[in-house]
Amino acid sequence: MKRRTLLKTSLLTITLGLSSFSYANADTNTKKIISAGASITQIINALNAQDQLVAVDLTSKALVDKSVPKVGYHRQLSAENLMSLSPTNVIGSDEMGPQSTLDLLKQSGVSVDVVNSGETVKDLLQRIDQIASLTHHQQRAEVLKEKLSKQLNGINKVTANIKTAKKVLFLMIHDGRPINVAGSNTTADSIISLAGAVNPAAESVSNYKPISAEAIVTMQPDIILLSTRTASKIKSMKDLVKQMPLIAATPAATNNALLTINGTALIGGLGLESVNEALRLNQVIYP
Repeated sequence: MKRRTLLKTSLLTITLGLSSFSYANADTNTKKIISAGASITQIINALNAQDQLVAVDLTSKALVDKSVPKVGYHRQLSAENLMSLSPTNVIGSDEMGPQSTLDLLKQSGVSVDVVNSGETVKDLLQRIDQIASLTHHQQRAEVLKEKLSKQLNGINKVTANIKTAKKVLFLMIHDGRPINVAGSNTTADSIISLAGAVNPAAESVSNYKPISAEAIVTMQPDIILLSTRTASKIKSMKDLVKQMPLIAATPAATNNALLTINGTALIGGLGLESVNEALRLNQVIYP
């Protein structure tokens, strides 16, 4: 009798042990992702991997359900805040930080995945592959890349027939700070180029640099581009000219050519929303 009882106890122990092992493996294989950047979240959504999200940063707020926790701005992440959500992975661009937070996450066993943050279509395709690998959605990535290719081919067909490209200048305007222009090596420049236009600042400026009204006049932009955030305060060309009277001497001011671009399209390198905005701008600039 004792032997049977001992045998049953042993079998029960083994069964419970295997069950615990299975649950442990399930927990290990289940990704709990915090997405730190709108361009990252856009791809996760497009890959149908949003069920793996446990939180997002504030730039992704409009891209997820209200019930998904928000962990602050992707450049100013709190290690304590993130670790309270028990993530397996934190995925972001090279804009993600601060480094001290990322180091603490790594020390606690969280995988910190910094994906390609470049400004070219090639960079975007690589980022899609990286995130697809992290979320185990590689097959869906191929469908997404094919869709992206069709979008770009559509833009190329339109721009191939353009004789004189429009000059488009992107200005970043924040209260109390100098006005900055987007030069080369910026997402704004890539969007302008994809839309079939030319960024006159790219010849002399790299990244974002302060610019004077005189310099803007010299560049003679046909169109001035603002982010939706800036446009919430500067609602018209009249408002912009009031702030910078000299730009009245540009074709953009003469023709009242002021356009806006979704701010999330400018975060974390060239993203899916960047391409969508390039397509939209292409249709507006070359109707």
